[in-house]
Amino acid sequence: MPLNPGRNPFEGNDSPPLIDVRFRNGIVVRCVPPGNYLWKQWPTGPHDFDVVSWQPATGKDYEVVWPT
Repeated sequence: MPLNPGRNPFEGNDSPPLIDVRFRNGIVVRCVPPGNYLWKQWPTGPHDFDVVSWQPATGKDYEVVWPT
């Protein structure tokens, strides 16, 4: 998964692809629009739900994968 660039990599794209994101706490969310997430660090500092990496979605359904 590419690292978080600090901004939405599809900003300005009227039809962005669905992506998978991995949060700092290890949770992965699959098949989501990239505009639904904050790509910068939270104003209060590092947070469990900071996006640390992403990739183009390969599945077709929304899914949350908990770390094991």
